[in-house]
Amino acid sequence: MNTELFKKIDEAIEASERALVADIIRLVNIRSEEGDPLPGAPFGEGPRAVQDEVIRMGEAIGLHTKDYGCGVVSLAREDRAPDLGIWLHGDVVPAGTGWRFDPYNAVEYKGCVVGRGSSDNKGELAGIYHVFKIFGELGIGLSYNPAIYVASNEESGMKDLRGREGDPEAKGFLNVAKPPRMSLVPDSVFPVGYGGKGGCLLTLVSDKPIESCSLIAGQNDAPGFAYATFARTDLPKTLPDLELTVTESGTTVKAFSPPVHGAHPDPNGNMITMLSRGLLDADLVTDAERGILEFFRDVSLDIHGECLGVRTHHEILGDLTVFAKSIDLVDGRPALVIGIRYPLGITYEEILSRIAEAAGKRGFSIAAATGGIGPYLIDPENQTIRLLCEIANGITGENKAPFTLSGGTYAHCLPNAYVFGASACLPPEDFEPGHGRPHGVDETVSIARVKTMMRIYARALLALNEVLG
Repeated sequence: MNTELFKKIDEAIEASERALVADIIRLVNIRSEEGDPLPGAPFGEGPRAVQDEVIRMGEAIGLHTKDYGCGVVSLAREDRAPDLGIWLHGDVVPAGTGWRFDPYNAVEYKGCVVGRGSSDNKGELAGIYHVFKIFGELGIGLSYNPAIYVASNEESGMKDLRGREGDPEAKGFLNVAKPPRMSLVPDSVFPVGYGGKGGCLLTLVSDKPIESCSLIAGQNDAPGFAYATFARTDLPKTLPDLELTVTESGTTVKAFSPPVHGAHPDPNGNMITMLSRGLLDADLVTDAERGILEFFRDVSLDIHGECLGVRTHHEILGDLTVFAKSIDLVDGRPALVIGIRYPLGITYEEILSRIAEAAGKRGFSIAAATGGIGPYLIDPENQTIRLLCEIANGITGENKAPFTLSGGTYAHCLPNAYVFGASACLPPEDFEPGHGRPHGVDETVSIARVKTMMRIYARALLALNEVLG
């Protein structure tokens, strides 16, 4: 153990704090929600703007930059094929409403940076960049070539790695380039993740329309909100847990629940549950329409998919989960969009077949389905996992074991890839419940936690000389 070198690195990390914060803010202020594909920007102007900024940052400190022409760029220490890839993403989920702070005018507040994408994962991106910068300034050499990869479609299906059918701009990194021998993905928590559930997205549309009201929920510009609009003003004055707005043309019923990550649905339901249950209890739809709302209520409450016939448990990866994401219209009929995270033990094809049968019995069919990513699992006893786990626990002072993930990351798509960090989200104590989390309102990244991540990554880069040298 080179304690003197570690001391120099840690001192440099502390000295970099102001520049680190400035870079996090600079990246967060780029509104990088997925947009319409453009030449050179297959996932829209915002994600492309992050990559352009990162390339400028890399060139400023002498890193070798490369644009793969598919929504992925890299910053390598040497001008040759990288041996290690550290995979981050510049795209973010839509900000939505209800923020106390401006999502794209990031501020430093009580030891955090607040803004959309700060913890998922522009804070980590800035932190890893500064580790590379510090290694360069201290003249630290490595026996292998590490690179930062910045991709642009992690939040919407990882088509930047896998490709998008029919789009020559989004060919997919894995179709145009050779991945590094090993990859680390700092888009989770420490110590190290060695497997994860698969994911898919389904749209279930009713065979019949709803004529009593119009329904909508979970839209990108209003995550956490569900609405029913009636062309009548004689509704009950109050409905439990729901807000009513009456105008001359009708009444809008609104439900709200704090947005959560799709990998961790609330067993008590969400805004879709609240709205469906409220309308049913108040008997505000016809008998013929009740079955539609009952389906929405039941599916949004049954987070393990029992009512859809897909409940599955794996000894290591855990339970399949179902997240009722949104309500929309398909050909004038109400449709429920659900996200499913599934372990080994069931396939995507089996999920489609079982849900088609179960939903069909309740007057619904599958209108659209996206396969997403499959589950994966590697041996938790291998040398690299033990090494990374020891390094992370040594810095945090914890004694945590390797783990598997519910959410999807680039580790699902890359060979020999490990989820490594960064657990950088720690909202200030005065934030309201539900605020400050990744994908939520007032998303925050803890500056102290980013610096801890930097210390861990610095030691990991040095230790990987033994693995990759």
